[in-house]
Amino acid sequence: MTSGAVVFAGGGLAGIAWEIGVLCGIQEKEPNAYEAIVDASTTFVGTSAGSAVAAQVAGGTPLPELLDAQLSAETTEINANMDLEEFMAAMTNAVVDAHSPEEVRRRIGRVALEANTVPAADRLAAIDARLPVKSWSDRRLLITAVDAESGEFRSFDRDSGVDLVDAVAASCAVPGIWPPVLIDGRRYMDGGMRTLANADLAAGVDRVLILVPSPADAPAQFAIPQSELDALAPSRIHIVYADAASVAAFGSNPLDPGVRRPAALAGLELGRSVAREVAAFWG
Repeated sequence: MTSGAVVFAGGGLAGIAWEIGVLCGIQEKEPNAYEAIVDASTTFVGTSAGSAVAAQVAGGTPLPELLDAQLSAETTEINANMDLEEFMAAMTNAVVDAHSPEEVRRRIGRVALEANTVPAADRLAAIDARLPVKSWSDRRLLITAVDAESGEFRSFDRDSGVDLVDAVAASCAVPGIWPPVLIDGRRYMDGGMRTLANADLAAGVDRVLILVPSPADAPAQFAIPQSELDALAPSRIHIVYADAASVAAFGSNPLDPGVRRPAALAGLELGRSVAREVAAFWG
């Protein structure tokens, strides 16, 4: 067993800002614990929004700088008119009469491949601007994605031969909203189409911290399956869920750049409040 892992779950621009805020709150109140948590020996697993946060933190950019970027009114992010209820309905419909998780993901992939979105180059430029450091770090960093045609789940790391910006863009390619990302002749979409966090990729460490920008009682599409947590045994697990104030800050469209500031501030307050218990957990 190695030391530990941090799992960064998906949640749109709201999720990116919130997760950075939570980390800043922990760093502020328990700086020694924070340094231990982000030690080079810690594995990072990033899915969708979480892939951006994992890559940003792994890149070594000081956390206050990442927070300032979320609090700033200036942004290169592209606004997306996402109807959350409509999106959830589409995900639910994909499950009806499906015979396997891969079939579900293939159905969602068809939605992704057929959608009329912004040009792929524009979206890739936005992701590029999101990452201060655009190369893989030496730490174990896993970025998740799903093949939009086959439904196959994939995790990219520094040994995959895939550009970090491409990997993060693929993981963040919400079906129906953003274009799938072409990698090695295959088109990939959001890693959250497997599960919100893909936390089971962290198996084999002694403790796993999971940041989830949704409430503990969220619908299945925005929750971590119990089977996924069971797969981490015998690891100890600590999950930081979004509290009521955070959920209110996210608003109705987590892809609206305007939610970044309130989400980051809500995450900061929550991080401060949970810092002691997170530090005790990490030990």
